Parts: sequence; structure tokens; C-alpha cells
Amino acid sequence: MKTHRLLFIFILLLFVSCVKDIEDDLVDSSPTEEPTQIMNLLDNGDCEVWNSFTSKSDGDYLSGWSLKNHSGTVHKEVLNVYSGKYSAKLLSPRTGVTAFISQQINVTPGHRIRIFFRYAIDYESGTGARTYCYFCEGRSNKISNSKLSSYYDSMTLSIIRGGGYGLTKLPSETKEWQTFDYIIQVPAIADNFIFEIRSYAGTTLYVDDCYVIDIDM
Repeated sequence: MKTHRLLFIFILLLFVSCVKDIEDDLVDSSPTEEPTQIMNLLDNGDCEVWNSFTSKSDGDYLSGWSLKNHSGTVHKEVLNVYSGKYSAKLLSPRTGVTAFISQQINVTPGHRIRIFFRYAIDYESGTGARTYCYFCEGRSNKISNSKLSSYYDSMTLSIIRGGGYGLTKLPSETKEWQTFDYIIQVPAIADNFIFEIRSYAGTTLYVDDCYVIDIDM
């Protein structure tokens, strides 16, 4: 009887230890702290620095970001802001014109990166808004979804090309600021990452406080 009791206590202690190890792993892999700009791999991730285009009809230029095919779809916002003085307002005027902000950065293969930004959707119809990020081999060779699917399941892949785990687009709660915050591992074949957020016709999207952080650096 005494032997059975000692065996039971040993098994119980072993179980508790295993559960704690699992909990510790989950805590270590989950975002817990508010990011800071000093950690940010993105330039002007807080959307505070803007310049003007030559033509006023083109709106404003978000410094440090690629705004190709701008078409007046990205604007400096002063009223609906999460923090600081400004946010980026993405507004597509019609079907076929995509409003987006994009920035390419160097990443380390195998490292974990934290993708974080604040967003608010004022009005949504049609396709809505989503992340549209890429991993690249070099500066220009984008890694296809079919190749990435060998590294990620579909739930994880939607972090960089959708609205988070299992979501094809960003979830919207009208006019309320939301937080997108996920950790994903850089594929072994990638050394560049394109951080991109898109808004489609019928959707007004506000973006602020964008971060990509190498948490293994």
C-alpha cells in the first residue's frame, strides 16, 4: 500500500511538472509585451512622418513605405488615430484600385518574427481589407504560396496573407481600433520579408503603429 502511494505521488509530481513545462512554452511563444519603436525593423512604423507629393491630388506620401500605384488612395489621417499625431488612411475610390502600404525588410532564416499593427475599419463591403505579406529569396524572388504551404499549415499561412489564424481578411468591428498581433517563423529559404496591408473598394481602413520584430535577435 505504501509503495502504491509513493508511486501515485511520483506520477502526480511528474504530471504537474509536464504541465508547467507546456505552460512555460506557451508563454514564451506568445506575444506578451507592448512593442517599442526601438525594436522595430520597419521604418516609420508609427506612421508619424509624411511628405507631400508634387500633385496635391495624389494625397500624401508615408515616408519609408512603398506606395506604388498610389492613385491618391493613402492619406495622412489626423482625426482617427490610435497613438501619436497621425495614422494612415487607406481608401480605394473604385473597384480595380487597391489601397495599400508596403515595406521590405531583411529577416533571418529560422528566426521568429512578431507582426503587429493597429487597424480600424470605418466601412466595409466586398473584399474588405487584409494583410498581403510575402517572404522572399533575395530582394525580388517572392516565395509562392504553394512553396510556403510546405512550411506552414493554412491556419498559419493566413497570418501573412489574410486576417490571422484561419481568416481570409481582417475582422471588422465598425470604427473600433483592433490589434493584429502574431508570431511566425521565417522559412529556412527566406531572407527578406514584405510587410503589406491592403484595403479594397468599399472599405476605409485606418492603420497605425506597425511593427515587425525579430524576437530571436
